[in-house]
Parts: sequence; C-alpha cells; structure tokens
Amino acid sequence: MKKALSAILAINIVASACISLSSLAADALIHSTFESSLEGWSGRGGAKVELSTVSAAGGVSSALVSGRTDTWNGIEYTLDSTQFPAGTTVQIRSQVMQNASVKPVHFKLTMQYSQGNSMFGGNETYDTFAEGDCAAGMWMSLSADSYTIKEGNAVLYIETDGTGSEATCDFFVDEIIVTTGSADISDPPQSSLTGDADGSGTVDKKDAAALMHYLLTKTDSVSFPAADMDKNGSLDARDLSLLKQYIANPPVVTTTVTTTAVPVYTTVTTANPGQTPMDQGELMETVRRNMTQNVPNDVKNGDKGTTTHFTYYSKKAAHNKGANVWLPPGYNENETYPVLYMGHGIFGNEESMLNGFSIREMASNLILKGEAKPFIIIFTQMYTDPASEQPGGFSMTQETMDRYDDYLYDLTESLMPYVEEHWSVKTGRENTAVAGFSMGGREALYLGIMASDKIGYIAASSPAPGIVPAVDMFMQHRGSMSESEFRIDNPKPYLLMIGGGTNDGTVGTFPKQYHELFEKNGTDHIWMEVQGGGHDGSVGTPLFYNYFKGIFQVQ
Repeated sequence: MKKALSAILAINIVASACISLSSLAADALIHSTFESSLEGWSGRGGAKVELSTVSAAGGVSSALVSGRTDTWNGIEYTLDSTQFPAGTTVQIRSQVMQNASVKPVHFKLTMQYSQGNSMFGGNETYDTFAEGDCAAGMWMSLSADSYTIKEGNAVLYIETDGTGSEATCDFFVDEIIVTTGSADISDPPQSSLTGDADGSGTVDKKDAAALMHYLLTKTDSVSFPAADMDKNGSLDARDLSLLKQYIANPPVVTTTVTTTAVPVYTTVTTANPGQTPMDQGELMETVRRNMTQNVPNDVKNGDKGTTTHFTYYSKKAAHNKGANVWLPPGYNENETYPVLYMGHGIFGNEESMLNGFSIREMASNLILKGEAKPFIIIFTQMYTDPASEQPGGFSMTQETMDRYDDYLYDLTESLMPYVEEHWSVKTGRENTAVAGFSMGGREALYLGIMASDKIGYIAASSPAPGIVPAVDMFMQHRGSMSESEFRIDNPKPYLLMIGGGTNDGTVGTFPKQYHELFEKNGTDHIWMEVQGGGHDGSVGTPLFYNYFKGIFQVQ
C-alpha cells in the first residue's frame, strides 16, 4: 500500500515517560488517555484494540493493539470535518511502546484522505508525517509540531513498517493529544526556583499548566531552568510528570535497614576515594546517610569514556555472545580497575542500557570530579540459551526465567575470565559489582546471593519478580529459591541497594517485597523508594548515581 510521504518530523524518545495530564489546555481538541474507554479509537484492518493495564505512559491503562496481520493494521480515529476542516494546522502527540520484539520497531503517524466516493472511482491517499524506531519496553513519543489537514473527515492512524515478525507485533498506545496550539502565554521571567515554570516566584498548579502548554505547542513560554526538573538540558513529558509530583507531594527518599531504624539524613559527608578505605559496615552507613534523588544536571551530561563492542564465547550458551565495554576517562593499561557488570530489562541486549539512565555520563563525571573511583563497565547480554539469543516468540515463561538465571554461569565461567584477560582489571569480590534494571535488577540480586564470594556490590533498580515464588500479571513464577534462602550472609555484601517507584505499572510492588524479604531475613541493605516513580529512569538514575559514589570503597 503506497504512502505519499510529507516532511518527516523528528521524534523524542522518552524512557517510560509518565504523562499524567489531568486537565487540557483550552486549545486541545483531542486528549485520549484510555483510562476508562477507547474514546473513539478503533482497530484498523484486522487489528483488535482494547484497554490494558499491562503498561501505561500516564495513569494506569493504555490501548493495546493486537491481532495485526499487516503493517498498516493499527489504531485509528476519524477526524470530524466540522472540528478539523481542511486547512486546520494541528500539533499531534502520541506515546507508543512495544514489548514484542528485541529489534526496534518502526512506527508511523499517518493520515488517510478519501477523495471522492471509492465506490464510484474515488481514491485514497496516505500521508505519513512522523515516524521513528521504538526499542522494546520503552515508551516513545511520536509527534508532529505542525501538520496541516488537507481534506475533511481524514483518518488519523498509527501503523508500523518493515519486514519480519516485528513489523506486525502487538503494541501499546497512550496519551494521544491533538491541539490547534492557537492559545499563547506571554514569556515569563526566568527563574532559578525549582518547579517555577511560569516565573511567578512560587510553585503551584499554574506552573504545571505552563509546562504542559509548552509541550503541546512548543511556544517559548516557560522558565527553562526551573521547568527542567530532571536537569537533563531538555524539556519533555518526564519534566511535566516530575513537576506535578513535586507540586502534589515534594519527593522524598526513605531508607530502611534491618537492624535499627535509621532516619533520613540530608547533609552528610560523602565517601571520598582519596581517604583511607572504609570497612564494610562503615560504607553501607555512609552511602545510606548520603542518599539523594537530586542528581546534578552536569553529572548527567557528557560521556567522556570510550565504549567498544566485543564478542566472547559463552560456555553455558555454547555460542558467541555480545557485550559492550566502557573504559573510564584516562584509562591506562598500566593501571588496574575494578569492574561493574550492568544488566538490562527483559528482551533487551548489550545495547539496551547504553542510553536512557545516564549511566556512562554519571560514571564519567563522578570519576572526573573525584567522587567515585575509576572503574570499568561491562554492558551485558544476560539471556543464556544454547537454542537462541532471545526467548522464542519473546514469551515470558518459567523456561525464559531459567535461561536468564543461567547468566550466573555465563558471567562467572566465561565473561569475567574474558574481561580479565583483555582489559587491565582488578579481581576479587571487593573489585566486582553488578547492577541492573527490571530483569537486570532481578538478576543482580540473584547473582549477589548465588555468587557472594565473587561479587561484593549489588544494585537493583525496579527488579522484576521471580527469584522467590510469585504471581504477576504475566505468569506464575516457580521461583529460583525459597523465601528463607533469599539472603546474603556469608560473606555479606559491601553495598546492597534496591530502588522502586510507587507508580510502577510493570513490576508493581515486587521491588518493595524484595526489600521486606531481605529485612525479614536479616540482610542489611539500602531501600530507596521514589514517590510517583515509574518503571524507568526516575528510579534507576538516582539509584545508580548513589551506587557509583559508593562502589569499590572497601579494599
């Protein structure tokens, strides 16, 4: 089916962005949140469209598009010609996500026009005006800042492109906004007060409205420094979500230990790599007292290290696997460095954690600032199966979980020896750390328990369920160990951290359950709970920031 392509507009990819827009700007004509109904959207071609709570860009539900047999099958909405006459210029925002393919899926925003009656010689034309590649498990903003409708009763729809099974995969859609962008807000004074988007000198609901209007229309109508809530140098849906959370309930960090109740500290001395190395208990307490969710903007920008892809032979998988090595700024082969192994989410690979959490950027800047010891990062591919590189059909079964757990053997028997042979590294548990997000967080905990003699530092961001018996929205987990075995006591970890968000629609409260189980079994650790945080970098970025400042301090 041919498509007449107009100018292809840039997209903005946001890792699981939470867009919770409770009210619309005056000029917003459509705002579909899929919280209680499909709101006029329907399946295109043979596609089925239904509400789903599996994942959401905002709120608790989204629209699931399934049963597609061709790339043009998707989700569509007919624009009434009385509301959207020919010549109307609109801005369009939509959020899409796919969990079905490890390969990026190419998505398109397309408008269909019917010229005349097709039964009597009329024809249809198709105008694709925004497109982009969506990685697995990541919400992506598919947007157009200025699009002029050519004919009345046009049909707006979301489709995919390409070949192979990924081209007809199931996908989720959420937070679709169509606005004329006719309203305007006068330029506010610039403010340094966090959250003061309208430059009024106070932080309230008007600031959320000002930032929302900017995101909808891209008019220069916000105080940029104040509205940049995550301090990453740009304004997007995540800033709006963080601002609304800040207004409703300023974010706090809660920390819990198993031995005594520990208060939250706000001003403490950080671990200093130049000081005498700390002992195990001192390190855990120092990091605990210094926990923060406020990651400085300059730390999250500018990777000054070097990343190289490599392959190694996995004995457990019986085939070659890929990985990426990140060498810190100033890497010198005449010196030796400790190593951090970073794991990804389910269906991901060694590329998945290179972006989205500011991992390399934070490591670079903390090392250069002297706030972290220089270390090497290995970005891994965890799935370990002689039969394939990814789960068949990208299914979530107990066998899938077992193959991810087999990463334990791949890491200790193949990957670690390969790294030690090819780079100048320090060995021993005091020089070995693991971390990860989602499935990678689960495996970091599993590795820390099963290989405590080899791994001294562990961080799990939004860890997935299944280490112990559990039931989630996807499956019933047999568990890799009993609840009584879920502990690390011989030897104890130098640093053990778990982070979770209170608005995580993917793994829910399972991160907190891991924390409570460690607490019950007497394993000292740090629990970081992010109020309003989702299954994304709102948890992972601050967790890894605190973790990087603490690892490798015990010698």
